[in-house]
Amino acid sequence: MDFRGNMRFKRKIMMGMMVAMLAVTASFPAFADENKAWEWMDLNSDGVQEAYQYNEDGSMAPVKAGEDGYSAVTLQADGSVQCEGETIAVASLDESAAASAAATTVTLAESDSTSGGNIYSAADAYAYAMAASGRPDIVNFARQYIGVLPYGAGNTLNGRVDCSGFVQAVFREFGISLPRTSRQQAASAPRYVSEAELLPGDLIFYGGSIGSVSHVAIYTGDNSIVHATNSRRNSVFEDRGSRAIHYERIAAIGRFW
Repeated sequence: MDFRGNMRFKRKIMMGMMVAMLAVTASFPAFADENKAWEWMDLNSDGVQEAYQYNEDGSMAPVKAGEDGYSAVTLQADGSVQCEGETIAVASLDESAAASAAATTVTLAESDSTSGGNIYSAADAYAYAMAASGRPDIVNFARQYIGVLPYGAGNTLNGRVDCSGFVQAVFREFGISLPRTSRQQAASAPRYVSEAELLPGDLIFYGGSIGSVSHVAIYTGDNSIVHATNSRRNSVFEDRGSRAIHYERIAAIGRFW
């Protein structure tokens, strides 16, 4: 970002207005908030622009937070859009639009057979990042409660939790509203995926069927799950290993992001 662009950004923050708009030719995916504006900025001064979004109150947040707190979705000098080091799209900057609104459009990388020359927004680039990596932010957040929260009826992160209460409380922190019980959560999943499609952050529901689900866990990757299990273990626990996800019979796998 040049000096004039930086000054424009500062004025936007001072005015508390969401004026950075993207040239969008495709609809936002369900998990990208269409009410937020996006802009590429180099806030960590590493020479690479990151994707950020404006919240409704005018505050700013990473499109997808990395471990350092900055956005993990970056725009490289060669025009590639990367998420956590992996190229997910190729960006084409519209210079004339950038002069007035910092507009950015994105095409899928040539290696993606589904591109077909279509143009996508930065929000769609985020969608591809999610599809590739899942939600490690949810997983890492949930893991901090392993061995900390005791097991029991509850759904807050400062007391006892049962399996569905723990999942509900964790997802609430990411703006995702879930019903209270594991059976209700299973029935409300906006999308079901197969075991082969599992990604970190997916919810695994256990039972004979969706109508008889009795347990839920958060998939953490590498065939592992984190969950509030039972009074014998008496805390949030992570089961790891090749058979961990088959803690009980899987009734369904839901993706809520």
